[in-house]
Amino acid sequence: ASAGHPRGLSAMRNLNSPKFKQADEYAEEKTLVEDYLLDNIDGLQTIAEHSDQSTQQFVTKQAESIAEFIDELVRCVKPGLTKAMFEKKLKIAIAAQLERRSLTKQEPRKTEAEMFIRVKSFLPWLRPASFSTFSTTNEKHIYPCFLELINFVAELVVRPLKDQKPASLDEQPKRLVRSYELTDVKPDNSESGRRVDLALKCDAIYNETGGNSEYDEDSFQISEACLKANNEWSDKRPNYPRIFAIVEVKPNSSYANMEKGFAQLVKYTHEIYWNQCNRHFIWGLVSGGSEVKACVFGPNFLLASQFMDVTSTAGRLELIRFLVNWSFCEPSKLGYDPAIRFNWKYWCFTIDMVNSNGPMPAQTTYYLREIVVIAERVFGRHTRCFVVGEQPQSLDENSDNSGDILIKDAWPEVSGSAEDDMRDESKLLERVSNGLAGRSEFNGLYPKFLGGGRMQIQNAHGDSVDETTRTVLGET
Repeated sequence: ASAGHPRGLSAMRNLNSPKFKQADEYAEEKTLVEDYLLDNIDGLQTIAEHSDQSTQQFVTKQAESIAEFIDELVRCVKPGLTKAMFEKKLKIAIAAQLERRSLTKQEPRKTEAEMFIRVKSFLPWLRPASFSTFSTTNEKHIYPCFLELINFVAELVVRPLKDQKPASLDEQPKRLVRSYELTDVKPDNSESGRRVDLALKCDAIYNETGGNSEYDEDSFQISEACLKANNEWSDKRPNYPRIFAIVEVKPNSSYANMEKGFAQLVKYTHEIYWNQCNRHFIWGLVSGGSEVKACVFGPNFLLASQFMDVTSTAGRLELIRFLVNWSFCEPSKLGYDPAIRFNWKYWCFTIDMVNSNGPMPAQTTYYLREIVVIAERVFGRHTRCFVVGEQPQSLDENSDNSGDILIKDAWPEVSGSAEDDMRDESKLLERVSNGLAGRSEFNGLYPKFLGGGRMQIQNAHGDSVDETTRTVLGET
Protein backbone atom coordinates (compact mmCIF):
# COMPACT_ATOMS: atom_id res chain seq x y z
CA ALA A 1 0.00 0.00 0.00
CA SER A 2 1.15 3.55 -0.64
CA ALA A 3 -0.36 6.88 0.30
CA GLY A 4 -3.68 5.27 1.13
CA HIS A 5 -4.02 3.69 -2.32
CA PRO A 6 -3.42 -0.08 -2.10
CA ARG A 7 -2.31 -1.93 -5.16
CA GLY A 8 -3.47 -5.41 -6.02
CA LEU A 9 -5.12 -7.53 -8.65
CA SER A 10 -7.87 -5.70 -10.43
CA ALA A 11 -11.20 -7.41 -10.96
CA MET A 12 -10.99 -6.29 -14.59
CA ARG A 13 -7.70 -7.99 -15.42
CA ASN A 14 -9.42 -11.17 -16.57
CA LEU A 15 -10.83 -9.14 -19.47
CA ASN A 16 -7.36 -8.71 -20.96
CA SER A 17 -6.83 -12.24 -22.26
CA PRO A 18 -6.12 -12.51 -26.03
CA LYS A 19 -9.06 -14.87 -26.50
CA PHE A 20 -11.47 -12.36 -25.00
CA LYS A 21 -10.08 -9.52 -27.08
CA GLN A 22 -10.64 -11.46 -30.31
CA ALA A 23 -14.34 -11.76 -29.52
CA ASP A 24 -15.08 -8.21 -28.35
CA GLU A 25 -12.74 -6.30 -26.12
CA TYR A 26 -15.62 -4.37 -24.55
CA ALA A 27 -18.39 -6.99 -24.63
CA GLU A 28 -18.95 -7.01 -20.87
CA GLU A 29 -18.84 -3.22 -20.63
CA LYS A 30 -21.31 -2.85 -23.51
CA THR A 31 -23.70 -5.14 -21.65
CA LEU A 32 -23.42 -2.92 -18.58
CA VAL A 33 -24.06 0.16 -20.70
CA GLU A 34 -27.15 -1.47 -22.16
CA ASP A 35 -28.41 -2.38 -18.68
CA TYR A 36 -27.75 0.91 -16.90
CA LEU A 37 -27.73 3.72 -19.47
CA LEU A 38 -30.47 6.34 -19.40
CA ASP A 39 -29.69 8.44 -22.47
CA ASN A 40 -30.64 11.95 -23.64
CA ILE A 41 -31.31 13.32 -20.14
CA ASP A 42 -32.33 16.98 -20.40
CA GLY A 43 -30.66 19.35 -17.94
CA LEU A 44 -28.03 16.90 -16.69
CA GLN A 45 -25.73 19.81 -15.80
CA THR A 46 -28.11 20.76 -12.97
CA ILE A 47 -26.63 17.87 -10.97
CA ALA A 48 -23.46 19.96 -10.71
CA GLU A 49 -25.20 23.21 -9.83
CA HIS A 50 -24.31 24.93 -6.58
CA SER A 51 -26.80 24.32 -3.79
CA ASP A 52 -27.11 28.02 -3.05
CA GLN A 53 -29.51 29.56 -5.56
CA SER A 54 -27.95 33.04 -5.63
CA THR A 55 -24.48 31.57 -6.12
CA GLN A 56 -25.74 29.42 -8.96
CA GLN A 57 -27.34 32.43 -10.63
CA PHE A 58 -23.89 34.07 -10.66
CA VAL A 59 -22.32 30.86 -12.01
CA THR A 60 -24.87 30.66 -14.81
CA LYS A 61 -24.12 34.26 -15.82
CA GLN A 62 -20.41 33.42 -15.85
CA ALA A 63 -21.02 30.49 -18.19
CA GLU A 64 -23.14 32.63 -20.49
CA SER A 65 -20.48 35.36 -20.55
CA ILE A 66 -17.74 32.86 -21.45
CA ALA A 67 -19.94 31.37 -24.17
CA GLU A 68 -20.56 34.86 -25.62
CA PHE A 69 -16.79 35.51 -25.57
CA ILE A 70 -16.17 32.35 -27.60
CA ASP A 71 -19.08 33.10 -29.96
CA GLU A 72 -17.41 36.40 -30.87
CA LEU A 73 -14.18 34.57 -31.68
CA VAL A 74 -16.01 32.01 -33.80
CA ARG A 75 -17.46 34.86 -35.88
CA CYS A 76 -13.91 35.74 -36.94
CA VAL A 77 -13.87 32.58 -39.03
CA LYS A 78 -15.23 33.63 -42.43
CA PRO A 79 -14.70 32.26 -45.93
CA GLY A 80 -12.30 34.11 -48.18
CA LEU A 81 -10.04 35.50 -45.47
CA THR A 82 -6.32 35.04 -45.89
CA LYS A 83 -4.38 33.61 -42.99
CA ALA A 84 -2.94 37.03 -42.14
CA MET A 85 -6.36 38.70 -42.28
CA PHE A 86 -7.91 35.98 -40.11
CA GLU A 87 -5.17 36.19 -37.46
CA LYS A 88 -5.37 39.98 -37.35
CA LYS A 89 -9.15 39.84 -36.96
CA LEU A 90 -8.85 37.21 -34.23
CA LYS A 91 -6.29 39.20 -32.23
CA ILE A 92 -8.49 42.29 -32.37
CA ALA A 93 -11.51 40.27 -31.20
CA ILE A 94 -9.62 38.75 -28.26
CA ALA A 95 -8.36 42.16 -27.13
CA ALA A 96 -11.84 43.67 -27.46
CA GLN A 97 -13.50 40.91 -25.45
CA LEU A 98 -10.90 41.14 -22.69
CA GLU A 99 -11.26 44.91 -22.56
CA ARG A 100 -15.03 44.68 -22.50
CA ARG A 101 -14.81 42.47 -19.41
CA SER A 102 -11.97 44.48 -17.82
CA LEU A 103 -9.77 41.38 -17.78
CA THR A 104 -6.50 42.92 -18.92
CA LYS A 105 -5.09 44.62 -15.84
CA GLN A 106 -2.17 42.23 -15.44
CA GLU A 107 0.22 41.72 -18.39
CA PRO A 108 -2.39 42.46 -21.09
CA ARG A 109 -0.11 41.76 -24.06
CA LYS A 110 1.06 38.45 -22.63
CA THR A 111 -2.53 37.47 -21.84
CA GLU A 112 -3.71 38.30 -25.36
CA ALA A 113 -0.79 36.42 -26.96
CA GLU A 114 -1.37 33.29 -24.88
CA MET A 115 -5.10 33.34 -25.57
CA PHE A 116 -4.47 33.82 -29.30
CA ILE A 117 -2.39 30.63 -29.43
CA ARG A 118 -5.00 28.71 -27.46
CA VAL A 119 -7.95 29.98 -29.50
CA LYS A 120 -6.23 29.14 -32.79
CA SER A 121 -5.90 25.58 -31.50
CA PHE A 122 -9.60 24.96 -30.81
CA LEU A 123 -11.37 27.08 -33.46
CA PRO A 124 -11.03 24.38 -36.18
CA TRP A 125 -13.20 22.05 -34.06
CA LEU A 126 -15.88 24.71 -33.75
CA ARG A 127 -15.79 25.60 -37.48
CA PRO A 128 -14.42 22.48 -39.19
CA ALA A 129 -15.71 23.39 -42.67
CA SER A 130 -13.47 26.47 -42.70
CA PHE A 131 -10.21 24.63 -42.01
CA SER A 132 -9.16 22.33 -44.86
CA THR A 133 -6.45 20.54 -42.85
CA PHE A 134 -8.80 19.68 -39.97
CA SER A 135 -11.08 16.64 -39.91
CA THR A 136 -13.55 15.69 -37.18
CA THR A 137 -13.23 12.08 -38.36
CA ASN A 138 -9.62 12.07 -37.13
CA GLU A 139 -9.60 11.63 -33.36
CA LYS A 140 -6.07 12.96 -33.03
CA HIS A 141 -7.20 16.24 -34.63
CA ILE A 142 -9.84 16.62 -31.91
CA TYR A 143 -7.57 15.95 -28.91
CA PRO A 144 -5.77 19.34 -28.87
CA CYS A 145 -8.97 21.20 -29.73
CA PHE A 146 -10.92 19.72 -26.83
CA LEU A 147 -7.96 20.19 -24.48
CA GLU A 148 -7.46 23.85 -25.37
CA LEU A 149 -11.19 24.66 -25.23
CA ILE A 150 -11.45 23.22 -21.72
CA ASN A 151 -8.34 25.07 -20.56
CA PHE A 152 -9.51 28.31 -22.22
CA VAL A 153 -12.75 28.17 -20.24
CA ALA A 154 -10.73 27.56 -17.06
CA GLU A 155 -8.59 30.63 -17.84
CA LEU A 156 -11.68 32.81 -18.19
CA VAL A 157 -13.07 31.39 -14.93
CA VAL A 158 -9.98 32.39 -12.95
CA ARG A 159 -9.03 35.57 -14.85
CA PRO A 160 -11.15 37.92 -12.63
CA LEU A 161 -9.22 36.71 -9.58
CA LYS A 162 -5.88 37.20 -11.33
CA ASP A 163 -6.89 40.77 -12.11
CA GLN A 164 -7.91 41.19 -8.46
CA LYS A 165 -11.49 42.08 -9.25
CA PRO A 166 -13.44 42.21 -5.98
CA ALA A 167 -15.76 39.29 -5.42
CA SER A 168 -17.47 37.66 -2.49
CA LEU A 169 -16.44 34.14 -1.50
CA ASP A 170 -19.61 32.81 -3.12
CA GLU A 171 -18.55 34.37 -6.43
CA GLN A 172 -15.11 32.79 -6.45
CA PRO A 173 -14.43 29.46 -8.18
CA LYS A 174 -13.48 26.65 -5.84
CA ARG A 175 -11.17 24.98 -8.37
CA LEU A 176 -10.15 25.03 -12.02
CA VAL A 177 -11.24 22.10 -14.16
CA ARG A 178 -8.51 21.57 -16.72
CA SER A 179 -7.23 18.88 -19.03
CA TYR A 180 -3.89 17.19 -18.44
CA GLU A 181 -1.38 18.19 -21.12
CA LEU A 182 -0.65 14.65 -22.35
CA THR A 183 -3.35 13.00 -24.47
CA ASP A 184 -3.82 9.45 -25.73
CA VAL A 185 -1.66 8.21 -22.88
CA LYS A 186 -1.68 5.59 -20.12
CA PRO A 187 -2.38 7.26 -16.76
CA ASP A 188 -0.11 6.60 -13.80
CA ASN A 189 -1.41 4.01 -11.31
CA SER A 190 -3.34 2.22 -14.04
CA GLU A 191 -4.18 -1.43 -13.40
CA SER A 192 -5.16 -2.22 -16.99
CA GLY A 193 -2.50 -0.16 -18.77
CA ARG A 194 -5.08 1.26 -21.18
CA ARG A 195 -4.59 4.62 -22.80
CA VAL A 196 -7.14 7.40 -22.30
CA ASP A 197 -7.81 10.17 -24.82
CA LEU A 198 -8.04 13.09 -22.36
CA ALA A 199 -8.29 13.29 -18.59
CA LEU A 200 -9.60 16.20 -16.54
CA LYS A 201 -8.22 17.37 -13.20
CA CYS A 202 -9.18 19.86 -10.51
CA ASP A 203 -6.41 22.41 -10.02
CA ALA A 204 -6.14 24.48 -6.86
CA ILE A 205 -7.10 28.12 -7.14
CA TYR A 206 -4.30 29.29 -4.84
CA ASN A 207 -1.70 28.02 -7.31
CA GLU A 208 -3.03 30.63 -9.75
CA THR A 209 -3.64 33.56 -7.43
CA GLY A 210 -1.22 33.16 -4.53
CA GLY A 211 -4.11 32.78 -2.13
CA ASN A 212 -4.31 30.88 1.13
CA SER A 213 -4.26 27.15 0.46
CA GLU A 214 -6.17 26.51 3.68
CA TYR A 215 -9.24 28.04 2.06
CA ASP A 216 -8.58 27.61 -1.64
CA GLU A 217 -7.47 23.99 -1.87
CA ASP A 218 -10.09 21.26 -2.10
CA SER A 219 -9.38 18.64 0.57
CA PHE A 220 -11.22 15.87 -1.27
CA GLN A 221 -8.10 15.03 -3.32
CA ILE A 222 -4.89 13.40 -2.20
CA SER A 223 -2.13 16.02 -2.18
CA GLU A 224 0.37 16.39 -4.99
CA ALA A 225 3.19 16.36 -2.44
CA CYS A 226 2.02 13.02 -1.07
CA LEU A 227 2.03 11.51 -4.56
CA LYS A 228 5.44 13.00 -5.32
CA ALA A 229 6.83 11.41 -2.16
CA ASN A 230 5.62 8.04 -3.43
CA ASN A 231 6.88 8.58 -6.99
CA GLU A 232 3.31 8.58 -8.31
CA TRP A 233 3.08 12.11 -9.60
CA SER A 234 3.36 13.93 -12.90
CA ASP A 235 1.93 17.37 -13.54
CA LYS A 236 1.46 16.58 -17.24
CA ARG A 237 0.52 12.89 -17.32
CA PRO A 238 -2.89 11.89 -15.91
CA ASN A 239 -2.76 9.91 -12.68
CA TYR A 240 -5.74 7.96 -11.41
CA PRO A 241 -5.53 9.07 -7.75
CA ARG A 242 -6.37 12.64 -8.86
CA ILE A 243 -8.30 12.28 -12.15
CA PHE A 244 -11.68 13.98 -11.94
CA ALA A 245 -13.17 12.77 -15.24
CA ILE A 246 -12.11 11.15 -18.50
CA VAL A 247 -12.94 12.21 -22.06
CA GLU A 248 -13.31 9.60 -24.79
CA VAL A 249 -13.12 10.86 -28.38
CA LYS A 250 -14.70 9.14 -31.39
CA PRO A 251 -14.64 10.17 -35.09
CA ASN A 252 -18.44 10.55 -35.31
CA SER A 253 -21.57 10.18 -33.21
CA SER A 254 -22.89 6.93 -34.66
CA TYR A 255 -24.60 4.54 -32.28
CA ALA A 256 -21.70 2.07 -32.49
CA ASN A 257 -19.11 4.74 -31.70
CA MET A 258 -21.04 6.21 -28.78
CA GLU A 259 -21.74 2.75 -27.37
CA LYS A 260 -18.04 1.92 -27.51
CA GLY A 261 -17.18 5.30 -25.99
CA PHE A 262 -19.44 4.65 -23.00
CA ALA A 263 -18.04 1.12 -22.69
CA GLN A 264 -14.49 2.48 -22.59
CA LEU A 265 -15.52 4.94 -19.89
CA VAL A 266 -16.82 1.97 -17.87
CA LYS A 267 -13.29 0.56 -17.84
CA TYR A 268 -11.70 3.87 -16.92
CA THR A 269 -14.33 4.56 -14.26
CA HIS A 270 -13.44 1.26 -12.63
CA GLU A 271 -9.84 2.45 -12.40
CA ILE A 272 -10.93 5.73 -10.74
CA TYR A 273 -13.00 3.88 -8.15
CA TRP A 274 -10.05 1.57 -7.55
CA ASN A 275 -7.69 4.48 -6.88
CA GLN A 276 -9.99 6.95 -5.10
CA CYS A 277 -11.53 5.80 -1.86
CA ASN A 278 -13.98 8.72 -1.61
CA ARG A 279 -15.79 8.71 -4.97
CA HIS A 280 -19.58 8.46 -4.90
CA PHE A 281 -20.06 8.90 -8.61
CA ILE A 282 -17.91 9.86 -11.58
CA TRP A 283 -18.38 12.24 -14.48
CA GLY A 284 -17.23 11.62 -18.04
CA LEU A 285 -17.47 13.06 -21.55
CA VAL A 286 -17.83 11.26 -24.88
CA SER A 287 -17.19 13.19 -28.09
CA GLY A 288 -18.45 11.88 -31.42
CA GLY A 289 -16.90 14.24 -33.95
CA SER A 290 -18.28 17.67 -33.09
CA GLU A 291 -21.06 16.32 -30.84
CA VAL A 292 -20.41 15.76 -27.13
CA LYS A 293 -22.33 13.97 -24.40
CA ALA A 294 -21.67 14.37 -20.68
CA CYS A 295 -22.39 11.37 -18.51
CA VAL A 296 -22.36 10.46 -14.84
CA PHE A 297 -21.74 6.98 -13.39
CA GLY A 298 -23.42 6.10 -10.08
CA PRO A 299 -23.90 2.88 -8.12
CA ASN A 300 -27.13 2.02 -9.95
CA PHE A 301 -27.25 4.35 -12.94
CA LEU A 302 -25.44 5.72 -15.98
CA LEU A 303 -26.99 8.99 -17.08
CA ALA A 304 -26.05 10.69 -20.36
CA SER A 305 -26.96 14.15 -21.57
CA GLN A 306 -28.34 15.12 -24.92
CA PHE A 307 -25.83 15.83 -27.67
CA MET A 308 -24.03 19.16 -27.36
CA ASP A 309 -22.91 20.26 -30.84
CA VAL A 310 -19.83 22.46 -30.41
CA THR A 311 -20.34 23.96 -33.88
CA SER A 312 -23.57 25.58 -32.64
CA THR A 313 -24.03 28.41 -30.17
CA ALA A 314 -26.52 26.43 -28.07
CA GLY A 315 -24.34 23.32 -27.95
CA ARG A 316 -21.24 25.22 -26.88
CA LEU A 317 -23.18 26.95 -24.12
CA GLU A 318 -24.36 23.62 -22.68
CA LEU A 319 -20.81 22.22 -22.64
CA ILE A 320 -19.47 25.40 -21.03
CA ARG A 321 -22.18 25.19 -18.37
CA PHE A 322 -20.83 21.81 -17.32
CA LEU A 323 -17.26 23.11 -17.13
CA VAL A 324 -18.17 26.25 -15.16
CA ASN A 325 -20.56 24.43 -12.81
CA TRP A 326 -17.79 21.96 -11.98
CA SER A 327 -15.52 24.89 -11.11
CA PHE A 328 -17.91 26.39 -8.53
CA CYS A 329 -20.01 23.59 -7.05
CA GLU A 330 -19.50 21.70 -3.79
CA PRO A 331 -17.17 18.65 -3.94
CA SER A 332 -20.17 16.35 -3.39
CA LYS A 333 -21.59 17.56 -6.74
CA LEU A 334 -18.35 16.42 -8.39
CA GLY A 335 -18.92 12.94 -7.01
CA TYR A 336 -16.76 13.06 -3.86
CA ASP A 337 -17.92 11.78 -0.48
CA PRO A 338 -18.00 14.83 1.85
CA ALA A 339 -17.31 12.56 4.84
CA ILE A 340 -13.92 11.37 3.48
CA ARG A 341 -11.36 14.13 3.06
CA PHE A 342 -7.61 14.33 2.68
CA ASN A 343 -5.78 15.86 5.64
CA TRP A 344 -2.87 17.86 4.24
CA LYS A 345 -1.13 18.15 7.61
CA TYR A 346 -0.91 14.43 8.30
CA TRP A 347 -0.96 13.15 4.70
CA CYS A 348 -3.85 10.79 5.23
CA PHE A 349 -7.59 10.64 4.69
CA THR A 350 -9.97 11.36 7.54
CA ILE A 351 -13.37 9.72 7.78
CA ASP A 352 -16.33 11.27 9.58
CA MET A 353 -18.28 8.36 11.04
CA VAL A 354 -21.95 9.10 11.63
CA ASN A 355 -23.73 7.26 14.42
CA SER A 356 -27.46 6.81 14.68
CA ASN A 357 -27.04 3.46 16.48
CA GLY A 358 -24.60 2.41 19.19
CA PRO A 359 -22.78 4.01 22.12
CA MET A 360 -20.32 6.39 20.43
CA PRO A 361 -20.96 10.13 19.78
CA ALA A 362 -23.23 11.24 16.92
CA GLN A 363 -20.16 11.85 14.75
CA THR A 364 -16.54 10.83 15.23
CA THR A 365 -13.56 11.56 12.97
CA TYR A 366 -11.07 8.78 12.36
CA TYR A 367 -7.75 8.68 10.50
CA LEU A 368 -7.27 6.20 7.70
CA ARG A 369 -4.54 3.61 8.20
CA GLU A 370 -5.30 1.06 5.49
CA ILE A 371 -7.89 0.19 2.86
CA VAL A 372 -8.66 -3.52 3.08
CA VAL A 373 -11.62 -3.63 0.66
CA ILE A 374 -11.85 -1.30 -2.32
CA ALA A 375 -14.80 -0.70 -4.66
CA GLU A 376 -14.27 -3.41 -7.29
CA ARG A 377 -17.14 -2.72 -9.65
CA VAL A 378 -18.50 0.30 -11.50
CA PHE A 379 -22.09 -0.56 -10.56
CA GLY A 380 -23.22 -2.03 -7.26
CA ARG A 381 -22.93 -1.21 -3.57
CA HIS A 382 -19.38 0.19 -3.87
CA THR A 383 -18.41 -1.55 -0.62
CA ARG A 384 -15.22 -0.26 0.97
CA CYS A 385 -13.62 -1.27 4.27
CA PHE A 386 -11.16 0.97 6.08
CA VAL A 387 -8.85 0.26 8.99
CA VAL A 388 -8.70 3.50 10.98
CA GLY A 389 -7.28 4.94 14.15
CA GLU A 390 -8.41 7.63 16.56
CA GLN A 391 -5.15 9.51 15.86
CA PRO A 392 -3.00 9.98 12.77
CA GLN A 393 -0.42 7.24 12.53
CA SER A 394 2.39 9.80 12.80
CA LEU A 395 1.10 10.81 16.26
CA ASP A 396 0.35 7.31 17.49
CA GLU A 397 2.75 6.24 20.25
CA ASN A 398 2.53 2.69 18.96
CA SER A 399 3.23 3.45 15.30
CA ASP A 400 3.42 -0.26 14.48
CA ASN A 401 -0.26 -0.58 15.35
CA SER A 402 -2.24 -0.26 12.12
CA GLY A 403 -5.41 0.58 14.02
CA ASP A 404 -8.05 -1.63 15.57
CA ILE A 405 -11.22 -0.01 14.25
CA LEU A 406 -12.85 -1.15 11.02
CA ILE A 407 -15.34 0.99 9.06
CA LYS A 408 -17.49 -0.52 6.35
CA ASP A 409 -18.90 1.97 3.84
CA ALA A 410 -21.49 0.87 1.29
CA TRP A 411 -24.73 1.90 -0.37
CA PRO A 412 -27.78 0.19 1.19
CA GLU A 413 -29.30 -2.61 -0.83
CA VAL A 414 -32.79 -1.18 -0.51
CA SER A 415 -34.33 2.25 -0.81
CA GLY A 416 -36.60 3.84 1.75
CA SER A 417 -36.02 4.93 5.33
CA ALA A 418 -33.49 3.31 7.66
CA GLU A 419 -36.30 2.35 10.04
CA ASP A 420 -37.91 0.20 7.34
CA ASP A 421 -34.65 -1.45 6.24
CA MET A 422 -34.73 -4.98 7.67
CA ARG A 423 -31.20 -5.58 6.36
CA ASP A 424 -29.59 -2.57 8.03
CA GLU A 425 -26.10 -3.95 8.68
CA SER A 426 -25.28 -1.63 11.57
CA LYS A 427 -28.43 -2.74 13.40
CA LEU A 428 -27.66 -6.40 12.75
CA LEU A 429 -24.10 -6.03 14.04
CA GLU A 430 -25.35 -4.12 17.09
CA ARG A 431 -27.76 -6.98 17.84
CA VAL A 432 -24.96 -9.56 17.62
CA SER A 433 -22.62 -7.41 19.73
CA ASN A 434 -25.26 -6.92 22.44
CA GLY A 435 -26.03 -10.62 22.45
CA LEU A 436 -22.38 -11.50 23.08
CA ALA A 437 -21.85 -8.87 25.76
CA GLY A 438 -20.17 -10.38 28.80
CA ARG A 439 -19.22 -13.56 26.92
CA SER A 440 -15.42 -13.38 27.24
CA GLU A 441 -14.92 -16.60 25.28
CA PHE A 442 -15.99 -14.73 22.14
CA ASN A 443 -13.58 -11.82 22.59
CA GLY A 444 -11.49 -11.44 19.46
CA LEU A 445 -13.75 -13.73 17.44
CA TYR A 446 -16.54 -11.28 16.68
CA PRO A 447 -16.26 -7.54 16.10
CA LYS A 448 -17.53 -5.22 18.80
CA PHE A 449 -20.08 -2.74 17.50
CA LEU A 450 -19.19 0.91 18.13
CA GLY A 451 -21.74 2.68 15.99
CA GLY A 452 -23.10 3.24 12.53
CA GLY A 453 -26.03 4.37 10.49
CA ARG A 454 -26.92 6.13 7.29
CA MET A 455 -24.86 9.10 6.23
CA GLN A 456 -26.56 12.43 5.73
CA ILE A 457 -25.91 15.41 3.48
CA GLN A 458 -27.48 18.83 3.14
CA ASN A 459 -29.98 19.30 0.34
CA ALA A 460 -30.59 22.50 -1.63
CA HIS A 461 -32.76 23.84 1.20
CA GLY A 462 -30.05 23.35 3.83
CA ASP A 463 -31.85 20.40 5.46
CA SER A 464 -30.04 17.23 6.52
CA VAL A 465 -31.34 14.26 4.54
CA ASP A 466 -30.30 10.64 4.14
CA GLU A 467 -27.53 10.30 1.61
CA THR A 468 -29.11 8.36 -1.25
CA THR A 469 -28.56 8.34 -4.99
CA ARG A 470 -31.56 10.67 -5.30
CA THR A 471 -30.27 13.25 -2.82
CA VAL A 472 -26.75 13.03 -4.25
CA LEU A 473 -28.21 13.90 -7.67
CA GLY A 474 -30.03 16.90 -6.22
CA GLU A 475 -33.47 15.31 -5.87
CA THR A 476 -35.46 15.40 -2.63
